[in-house]
Amino acid sequence: MTFVTCINEIGGGQFSGVSEVAAPWGVGVFKVAASGQDANVTQTQISQVVGQAGFIRKSSRSMTVVVVSDNPAFLAAFAEWSFKGRLQVWSTRFLVLTRLPLNRLLHLRSTLAKTNSMFIIINHKPSLKCRVLVELPYSSEDSQPQKVAWWTPSRGLAPTFILPLFPDKFYRLAKGPRLLVAHVPASVFKTKVVDDLDAPGGKEVIILSPRATLLKTASEAMNFTYDYVTPADRSWGVEQPDGSWTGMIGMSMREEVDISLGLFDITYSRAKVVDFTFPVDIMYSRMIVGHGKPEVNPWSFLRPVSPHVWGTLLTALLGVLAVMTVFPSCLQTQARNYTGQMVKASSCIRVLLQQDVSPVRSWWVWERVMLGVWMLTTVVLTRSYTGNLVSLLAVRYIPMPIQSLRDVVDKPITFLVQKGSRQAFTIQTAESGVFHDISNLQKEGRLQTYDTPEMTKNLDVKVRRGDHTLINVEELTKMMIAQDFSVTGKCDFYLAREEFLTSILAMAGPKNSPLISAVSRRIITVIEAGIYDHWINSYTPNMTTCLNPPTTMAVRSSLSLSNIWGTLVIYVAGLAISFHVFCFELIYSHLRTEYTA
Repeated sequence: MTFVTCINEIGGGQFSGVSEVAAPWGVGVFKVAASGQDANVTQTQISQVVGQAGFIRKSSRSMTVVVVSDNPAFLAAFAEWSFKGRLQVWSTRFLVLTRLPLNRLLHLRSTLAKTNSMFIIINHKPSLKCRVLVELPYSSEDSQPQKVAWWTPSRGLAPTFILPLFPDKFYRLAKGPRLLVAHVPASVFKTKVVDDLDAPGGKEVIILSPRATLLKTASEAMNFTYDYVTPADRSWGVEQPDGSWTGMIGMSMREEVDISLGLFDITYSRAKVVDFTFPVDIMYSRMIVGHGKPEVNPWSFLRPVSPHVWGTLLTALLGVLAVMTVFPSCLQTQARNYTGQMVKASSCIRVLLQQDVSPVRSWWVWERVMLGVWMLTTVVLTRSYTGNLVSLLAVRYIPMPIQSLRDVVDKPITFLVQKGSRQAFTIQTAESGVFHDISNLQKEGRLQTYDTPEMTKNLDVKVRRGDHTLINVEELTKMMIAQDFSVTGKCDFYLAREEFLTSILAMAGPKNSPLISAVSRRIITVIEAGIYDHWINSYTPNMTTCLNPPTTMAVRSSLSLSNIWGTLVIYVAGLAISFHVFCFELIYSHLRTEYTA
């Protein structure tokens, strides 16, 4: 533990005993002289002291800062600088020692209410007595700080036992404040309005979503209520050229709200202006694509057996033909009959084509056995082929052509991305790769942005047509598909297989806000218990129904040319080949006759 003492020298008296502090763990003493100096010089000294103390904080496991001063301007300036310089983080204990009355510490009290701090007011009349006070967060201006202890030379430190020294003021808020929460309504989440006399207008808006339930759970545990506030541009937040931010991020940055209900992607640019809670979820981004209309595959007659079976069948046929033609060459010369061998070979092909076969008496027994085995094999294969073909002719295939970002670039489809989201920022700032190619689609009008409230409308109108695809985090895409199935009873959409842009999602709040740290502890408890995952799965019915949609569907209808035109193509091609072979044989026969003559 390290003690850092900041002393403000002013005329009219000194604090006795300060130079005699005993701290075996380490102590640093910084002195700022305020008497007779310019205000800017004092501000510079304060900033330097805060910087040096901040360096000590980073190198120490824990630290207690003791500020000694009777100058209200110095105390207010030091509190502001230390808060901005992240010296007053919650792990740092902050103790103010002063002889000023409470009515001269109003500006300081608002800052002390946000930090892990106490202040000691010394009173010499009628006898030396010190009050140890704690300013509770979200207290009204006319309220009094909470007294946690007395100190007198005779009795020493006497705690009141109402609150401990350096209490965890944000673990459970004693004042039960009503806070402001930034939120942009999303059509995927339902809302309802109930009567509440304490809410503005006497109505309370309740959002039915896992993230809103998580915030509600934290508020009940921490003893605060809240009202929703929507930014004017109804966006999550985009950085402007002048460094300002729009949307909910901008409201948190300007401390117009106490917390923003996202969930937000944690990015470097956002982390510079706001603080994030403990991550609520980690997920990828996915694309929602509309199913194509069921189509007939004209080449379905090739699908009853796999290519490996076709290859095995051809190999077996060549093997039988080789045996029927090669084996007889091993017999005696008088037993050979080349004309009969060709008849036997053609019989194997006739068996495969389910034509009649009439073995002659000159066939050997082994030839009859070979032909019978081949006949049994082809019967099994052809019967299986016929049964599968009948089933496949009744099948319609549902096309799912979009499975990756590259497919979006290569096919005539429009890409929809949420305005102000991390996905939109990544696409707009990409300098190479597939995201850069998608960014170039804007020149063709194939890259469009949409506002959060229009999410479901775009899904129902544009994506359903099949010429648009919508991108968002996986949780929202699954919810939208499940909600559509609950209404229509059909899986009209599917999720592309490719996953990209890992998102670490969390709520956001003003920079250095201790409320965010306190909410994070509640979030950790809910996440580790698996309750949030249960809320996600139970919030939307049919959550997993359309995650693995079928790629085929069976129908009952009469055959049409669209079913068999592939077979007709082969038929016409066979006739054309036969005609050309016939012409070649005629020419060859004519030329041979003339040559022999």
